[in-house]
Amino acid sequence: MRYKKDIVYIGLGANLRQLPYSNTIKVLESVKKRLFKVGLRIIHSSNYWQTYPIPFANIPKFINCVVKCLIIKKKANNPYALLKSIKSLELEIGRKKIFFDISRIIDIDILDYRGEVINNDLILPHPRMHSRKFVLFPMKTVARNWKHPVNNKKIDFLITKIKSNQILVEK
Repeated sequence: MRYKKDIVYIGLGANLRQLPYSNTIKVLESVKKRLFKVGLRIIHSSNYWQTYPIPFANIPKFINCVVKCLIIKKKANNPYALLKSIKSLELEIGRKKIFFDISRIIDIDILDYRGEVINNDLILPHPRMHSRKFVLFPMKTVARNWKHPVNNKKIDFLITKIKSNQILVEK
């Protein structure tokens, strides 16, 4: 049996296509296959969720998912090293950091790392995950009983507190 200390939750999102991928879901599938390079093995993946960007109506819709991963290599055994590896993977896929543009080929976020609370150069759990339907709905499918490490609230409770009208469509 694996313990919480071995589990990492990763959020994946994208809204731009990139060759050789014909659609955004293929980009996300490629990323999921590459997570082993950063020392993670997916043990459960949510379905894909389509999100309409708010308030940016003039950009493509986002596709998001959450994966529950097992730490399998030493290089993922430290959240800072894992973050560095994930950012390298984003660059490898083709992400360019443009601060004024919300669109992206890939966005990989550490949502929860072993239930740890870190609040310095890296903030864990992800500082905005509790207010994002596009994170919580997919997270609920891979970790129904997960509790936020800071406020100790379950996903269902956190979802009821989100005031956003953002529409999600499970794909």
